[in-house]
Formats: sequence, structure tokens, C-alpha cells
Amino acid sequence: MCFSSSASFVVAAVLLPLGVGSVRYCQEQQRSDLLPLALTPLFFSLQQALEGLVWLGLEQGGSGWLVHPAALGYLFFAYAFWLAWFPWCVLQLNLHAPPPLRRRILVGLLVLGLLMGGVLWLPLVVDPSLFQPAVVHGSLDYRTTLLTDRWINLGFGSTIYAVIILGPLMLSASGRLRWFGGGILAAFLIAHLAYGYAFASVWCFFSAVLSASLYWILRDPEPVVLPAG
Repeated sequence: MCFSSSASFVVAAVLLPLGVGSVRYCQEQQRSDLLPLALTPLFFSLQQALEGLVWLGLEQGGSGWLVHPAALGYLFFAYAFWLAWFPWCVLQLNLHAPPPLRRRILVGLLVLGLLMGGVLWLPLVVDPSLFQPAVVHGSLDYRTTLLTDRWINLGFGSTIYAVIILGPLMLSASGRLRWFGGGILAAFLIAHLAYGYAFASVWCFFSAVLSASLYWILRDPEPVVLPAG
């Protein structure tokens, strides 16, 4: 599979109108609870645009000064934002009568996501030398040095990451949203098994592509809320 600046910019360009359309739909339906999900393609669009800039900066004769700021922005989404965003999205789907146990699980995942995101991303802000993006076998490897590297290997750490993101999606009452979660899980397995050297980049790319389906999911005739009980 070929990853490049063009691929990232194309995905960003496709997701932009889908995100705008999703937000407009929520506004027309007066569904503020769906708004976080509707915004998701827009955030993925921004993340992919940032990765496109990283590609451009790494090209021969490219603007090298773009690499670190664009990569830091990209890693904000990859290492911090999504960990809190997906639990938050599902929490918003049923604020008025949430099932107590499921709400506690979601709040726990949200808190864990915030903590994990801070541990992963904030050191990169303080010390930019902790990440050195490079092209490896046609994919981007951000070559990050994390505080957790001494105690947690990639497999275990990425599994915790996946649980925080996928857990909320699988708790949804919407079959379509659960299918979206299943797609994210498949992307996780492919990225982990086939692209371990560029896991963050590849999984986020696949997830961004899958987020285009949220335009369809938001129009689900079934309620996109947590079941009672």
C-alpha cells in the first residue's frame, strides 16, 4: 500500500465536506448529542492534512521546518485527542438517562484516556527531540520516545489504547456505530500486524477513511444512544 502526502491530502479533502454535512444535519435535526460524532470527520481531516505537511517536509528539497510542528500537531490527535474524544462522544449520546454501570465505564475510560494522552503527548511538547519522523518502507514512522517505553511494550500499550477507543463504540445501541467500531478494530489489527514500524500513522489513516461512514451512521433510523438498563 502506498502512503504519501497525496493520499493524506485526498482523505482530508474528502472528509471535509462529509464533516460539514454531518454537522449541518445535526443542526437541522436539533441533535446536539450527535454533534461530537458529526465533528469527528472534520478532526480526522485536520489530522490527515497535518500528516500531509509532514510528508511534504520530509521530501527531498521540501520545507524541513514543517516537519516538527506538523508532526507535533498530528501526534496530538494520535496520542491524546482520540483517547478522550471517543469516550466523550458516546457519553454525549445519552446524558439524561444513562445506564449507571455503562456511564461509570465510559467516565472511567474518559479519565483513563485523558491521563494516558497527557503521559504520551505532553513530554513531546516539552522536548521535541523525543520524536523524529522518517519515511520507513513507504510509511511514516514518528520514532517517538515515550515515558512508558521502559515498562510497556508496543503491543500491550497499543492494546490499552484500542480498548479506550473501541470500548465506548461497542457500548452503543446503534448497530451502525458498533460496525464502525469493528472497522476500527480491523484497522488496528492490520496496522499492528503488518505495519508495526509505523503503527500510529497507519492506524490513524485507516481510521480516518472509516470515519467517512459517520455521515451515514448519523442517519441511522435506530437510536444512536446507549440502551437503558
